[in-house]
Amino acid sequence: MSELATDPVQPRRVLVVDDSEVEGLYIQALLQPEFTVIVANNLIAFWAHMAEEAPDLILLDVMMKEITGFELAQQLKRNHEYKAIPIIFVTSLDQAGDIERGFEVGGHDYVKKPFLTQELRARVRSALRLKNLEHDLRMRSVTDYLTGAYNRRYFFEAVNSNLSYAQRMRRNLCIAVLDIDFFKKINDEYGHEAGDAVLVHFTNTIRDQIRKYDILARFGGEEFVIQFFDCTIAKCVDMLNRVKNKLIETPCITGGRTINYTFSAGLASLEEIAPKEPIERLIEQADRRLYHAKETGRNRFVTEAKPEPA
Repeated sequence: MSELATDPVQPRRVLVVDDSEVEGLYIQALLQPEFTVIVANNLIAFWAHMAEEAPDLILLDVMMKEITGFELAQQLKRNHEYKAIPIIFVTSLDQAGDIERGFEVGGHDYVKKPFLTQELRARVRSALRLKNLEHDLRMRSVTDYLTGAYNRRYFFEAVNSNLSYAQRMRRNLCIAVLDIDFFKKINDEYGHEAGDAVLVHFTNTIRDQIRKYDILARFGGEEFVIQFFDCTIAKCVDMLNRVKNKLIETPCITGGRTINYTFSAGLASLEEIAPKEPIERLIEQADRRLYHAKETGRNRFVTEAKPEPA
C-alpha cells in the first residue's frame, strides 16, 4: 500500500470568504505563499470556487451582507461533499455567545479580529494538520492494508449510497467480480511475497484503467470487486479488456522474476434486478458469472447468465 500523506500543511488550498475586498486581500497576502489562497467576496464567487475545486480549509467572516457566516457554515455542514472541510471563523465578533455559536454550527476554530499574523498562520497549519490526520485514519479504516484498494466494509457503504442515487436518477450501475487465475499456483511456485506483489500489481493496473469515480475493492484473497457508475456492460468490458492487455504488456516483475498472470470476471448490471433489490443481489449475479468464467476455461469475462440445460 502506498504511504499515507504526512506533511502537516498538505493539502493547502485555503478559501477566504469575506465581503470586504480589502480584508480578503489582506488575509490572502498574509498566508501566501505558504498556502494557496483564493478569495470570495460574495456568494456567487464562493459557490463558483467550491464547484471548481473544493478547498482544504475555509476562513469565514461572520458579518456579511448576503448571509451570515454561521448560516453559510450550516449549509456547508448539511452538504455531504463539503461537510468535512474545516471552517475557521475570522471575525470582529468577540462575545462569548458568538464564539459558542461558531462552534455549535460546526466551526473548527474561531479567530477574533484584529489578529496576530503568527496566530492566524499557526491556526491554519493546525487545522490542516488535524484534517490530514483524520484523513489518514479514515483511509486506514476503509482500505486494504496490502493493496490500498478499498475494503469490503467501505465498498458496501459507498455502493449502497450510489445504488440509491442511481435508482432515483435512473442511471445504470454495473458490478464486476474479478479473480486472479491460478493464484494458488503463483504462491506455491514463487512464494507468498511474490503473491503479494502480484496482488499489488493487479490493483495498480486496474486503477490505471478504470475511471476515478469507479470503486475498486479487495474482498479477500485474490478476489476484487469493481463498481462502475453510469456505465453500460459493454463499456465495462472495454475497461476490463484494457486491464487484460496491460497485464500482457507490463507483467509483474518482482525479485528479478517476471510473473505473467491472467484474470477472470463476471459482470452484472442494475438493469437486471428489480428496483428495490439490494446491491448484494447484483454482486451474487456477477459472482455466479465469475464462477462460470472459471468453469469454462478462465481468462475470460462473462456478462450473461449461464444458459439453462434443455
